[in-house]
Amino acid sequence: MTSEQLPQLSESSCGSGPSSVPVFNCIAILSPISGSTKLAGRIANLEGISAEGNTERDVLLQLTKRFKSTVQEFSQKQQLIPWIDPPETPRPGEMQRFIPIHL
Repeated sequence: MTSEQLPQLSESSCGSGPSSVPVFNCIAILSPISGSTKLAGRIANLEGISAEGNTERDVLLQLTKRFKSTVQEFSQKQQLIPWIDPPETPRPGEMQRFIPIHL
């Protein structure tokens, strides 16, 4: 288990499906776009993922979809995930969100 992967349950909670579902930490940083009502976001622990939107929800939805897709791609190819370690930290005026992502 990597430092970005969350602990796994020994069996699925529903009693069906795979015995464990990988869960990863998605650390998002959000900031207002100067001169606009929009927000910008980026992933603090995986390089190259960013998004813009009208609301926090819009930005987080885009970021989490891209994060999940990227992590799935590396996992399917059995490649190491290039985590940013330590993750970026928010600058003044930015907000940080922690989102568990189930593959």
